[in-house]
Amino acid sequence: MRKLALAGAVLALAAAPAAGSATDADDAVDATASAAFDDGGVTPRARPGSPLAARGALSKSKLRRKLEREMDRVGGGSGSWVYALRGGAGVLYSDSGKRSRILASNSKLFATAAFLGRFGADGKLGTSLWERGGRGGRNDQILKGGLILVGDGDPALASPRFARAHNMPVTRLKPLATAVRRAGIKRVRGNLMVDPTVLDGHRSVPQPGIGGGPWLGSLSGLSWNAGIDGGHNAGSPEKLAGRQLMKHLRRSGVKVTGRVRAGGAPRKALSGEPLDTVRSPTAAQLIAQTNRPSDNFFAEMLLKRLGARGGKQGTTARGAAKAESFAKRAGSGAHLVNGSGLSRTNTSSPSRVGKLLVHMERDDDLAKAFRGSLAVAGRSGTLSDRMRGSAAEGRCKAKTGTIDGVSALSGYCKSKSGRVAFSILMNGVNVDTARRAQDAMAAAIARYK
Repeated sequence: MRKLALAGAVLALAAAPAAGSATDADDAVDATASAAFDDGGVTPRARPGSPLAARGALSKSKLRRKLEREMDRVGGGSGSWVYALRGGAGVLYSDSGKRSRILASNSKLFATAAFLGRFGADGKLGTSLWERGGRGGRNDQILKGGLILVGDGDPALASPRFARAHNMPVTRLKPLATAVRRAGIKRVRGNLMVDPTVLDGHRSVPQPGIGGGPWLGSLSGLSWNAGIDGGHNAGSPEKLAGRQLMKHLRRSGVKVTGRVRAGGAPRKALSGEPLDTVRSPTAAQLIAQTNRPSDNFFAEMLLKRLGARGGKQGTTARGAAKAESFAKRAGSGAHLVNGSGLSRTNTSSPSRVGKLLVHMERDDDLAKAFRGSLAVAGRSGTLSDRMRGSAAEGRCKAKTGTIDGVSALSGYCKSKSGRVAFSILMNGVNVDTARRAQDAMAAAIARYK
């Protein structure tokens, strides 16, 4: 059974129970975080000789007929838009392409595109450790005041074991403890303050029309292990991060006499240079962890971080507004109340989703990272068990989206005449039927010439 990602986006399933009780959160690996909902589903492998396994080239007219047949088969409130990026062909097909539909996890496309646009493919977030007060004792080995750990909204801050268990990139805290010891500090007389105030204090996000949940770990500007503690959502993710740093400090030979305290650090205390900063994986890696396995926690953290600017805290509402503004500048558009798609009010149209995809392809600095963040048909992420044996396998990269009665697939196919962008948003449908139709549509697009 393939390993599931932290948390996808469909709701009909309940979260899995915790995998045992772990007393050391640094080593805890739980099943709650690995309950994947928007796993993309499983569709049958194309049988040799079947229409789905066909590889011959399709003209524009034949492509349109195949796409139309699949759209008619699914019915419901469905729409699609297909666009050839090269060769001057432009729009190849549109069926209700301008009508607004529920996005489900296709919402992540808007959140990650905006995040990538702001930070760039190589951009990183930094979690920093500062010393507070003065030094004393022999060789100034005693810090009289304490330490301050300041978060930057990094969703990848975790133990290596947790990251391996959930196949996610990781930012480690241990180097910060090593930096304290290298600075000559052996004893800290004071507390470890943990500052998560780059983001607001809301632990979850609005989920209109969605019951249960919250379907993601606790959010914080200073998170640890995806906001999960012992199989449950952490009440104070920032304190959890602080306790892990305290353990690393003790293991490094640094004794701290105080406790972990949460709050906003005084500006004066952060006026100098930090002892050290640990950098997150690149923005390209962060959005890949968001889109490929459809990770709700990463999506909501990146959206909130998008809203942190000009001294203002990152909030879901502010991040959503930034993502909407980015889409508008790209010639696209969406209505977002969160970044994961855990909402029945996150909406856009197939043509607008498609235009966002087209815009991202036109920026050479961002195109590779954005396209590379998507699941590959028949190979990876939420598409690893779909389109196998078809012309789409290995040639189409896309973002899935699934909630009750909603199924979406948007991305790119490398067709016989070049790259094609497409968006298929299906509402009020049987999800299994919709997925099979989407597979057939993607396979047809991959054959276009």
